[in-house]
Amino acid sequence: MRILHLADRLSRRGGADNHLRDVATEQALRHRVTLGIGRRRASDPAGTRVVELRGLASPIESSAGLEGLEALVAEADVVHLHNVMNPAALRIAREARRCLVTVQDHRVFCPGPGRTLPSGERCESRMSEEACTGCLPDEAYRERMLSVTEARRAAMVGMTVVVLSEYMREECKQAGLGPVHVVPPWVEVAEGPSPVGEGAVIAGRLVAHKDPLSAWRAWRSVGGVLRVCGVGGLRDQLEGAEHLGWVSRRVLRNVLAASRVLLFPARWQEPFGIVGVEALAVGTPVIAMARGGVPEWAREGVVLVQDEASMTEALARISADDRLAAELGSAGWASVREAYSRERLLPRLEALLRGRSG
Repeated sequence: MRILHLADRLSRRGGADNHLRDVATEQALRHRVTLGIGRRRASDPAGTRVVELRGLASPIESSAGLEGLEALVAEADVVHLHNVMNPAALRIAREARRCLVTVQDHRVFCPGPGRTLPSGERCESRMSEEACTGCLPDEAYRERMLSVTEARRAAMVGMTVVVLSEYMREECKQAGLGPVHVVPPWVEVAEGPSPVGEGAVIAGRLVAHKDPLSAWRAWRSVGGVLRVCGVGGLRDQLEGAEHLGWVSRRVLRNVLAASRVLLFPARWQEPFGIVGVEALAVGTPVIAMARGGVPEWAREGVVLVQDEASMTEALARISADDRLAAELGSAGWASVREAYSRERLLPRLEALLRGRSG
């Protein structure tokens, strides 16, 4: 099978970028795999052909930099889109009628801050001028964002959609997209849970909708060590933490395994939250905000919280109780050992691709 993946970038930063690399590398063992990418920020996945088309990185409607895309689409048996937000590129792929799209976040049906109202509550409304005014009070900006978001959504209508969580399935269905299939990303699961570690860790982008300041304040109240794996505009406000920057997945696994707990805050509705599953995969407990798709993987080994105060309380309990930390870590490891393995999830994705290639 000739598979064409189209993505805005080729990178090692973030769960979505690493999952694309995992998928392409595994498929290249059995298929001819081409990656069309907008920006190249990392080496090519083993066994794949990479073609740069800068228009795939455009977040707005633009035909510039898409020369050669139609030819790539024509030669493929199936086209798989990832984080492509340029409606012009989406339409070219859709016209082949042999495509599916992985919707990683809210940008194809929400022009605001990730389906989250100014109050912090989940937005239940479909996007419209009236529904989006509270989040986007500036009229000109609101009109631009509504226009480009609707163009993306409309370009995806009729495509087979893959999402990472049941939460995202329901959001896509409300937006008129589908059929929608849930295929979570897989993780590398350790042979057994790691020993109880020391200190807390935050991992990911240090930006407002991820809300690292809530986790930082919880840590400040409890004390100990805080390691931060990630970068972003809020980095300098996390005073007293040990800043490691962006790290490789191998280093991240080691940091997670050596830590007592992962703090997983969120202000927006988190589409999935793969770093939480990665922590459980090495036997490290997680304290997570119950947002979006998080509760779907947070069945064991996770303390779900609703606010900063309850995160502080949970961190204090786990920090003071070795037995509790060990029990949570072992339960979390056991819960993800099979549910999020490559052997279980890759065949489900392959089946969807074969279904579209016919």
